[in-house]
Amino acid sequence: MVAGAALPDLVDKPLAMLGVISAYHSVAHSALVALRAAVALLLVRRRGDPSGVGRVAAVALGGGSHLLADAVHIITNGRPEDTVFLLWPVISEWDWIDAAPGTFAVQYVGTPSCYVELVIWAAVGALLARDGLPTPQADS
Repeated sequence: MVAGAALPDLVDKPLAMLGVISAYHSVAHSALVALRAAVALLLVRRRGDPSGVGRVAAVALGGGSHLLADAVHIITNGRPEDTVFLLWPVISEWDWIDAAPGTFAVQYVGTPSCYVELVIWAAVGALLARDGLPTPQADS
C-alpha cells in the first residue's frame, strides 16, 4: 500500500523537474491512468493468484488514497477547479501552481490544508505517545 501511495509522486515529480511533463500532477496522478490498476487486478485475479491479488489491490488502494488526498488538499485550499489533473490526458492544460516541491512547501505553510495536516500529525503523535510504537504480531 505504501508503494502505491508513493508512486504518483515518484513518477510525476522527477518527470516535471526534468521538464518531460509540465505539471507535477499529471501522468501518475490521473484517475484515468489509475484504471490500469483495476485492469491489472482483474488480470491477476483471473490467473487465480491470491497473493498477487492482494499485492495489486494494496498498490491500487495506496495510489487511490494518494489521488484522493491530493484532490482534498487542493479543494481545501480553495482551488477545486485544479482537480482536473485527475482527468489527465483528457485535460492536459489547466492553471496549476507552477512551483518546484521546495518552493511549493514554502507556499504551503499557512494554507488551510497545512493546518489540517498539522492536526493530523499532532493526533498521530499523541497516539504514539500514549500507546507507543506498534509491535508486530506473531503469526498463530
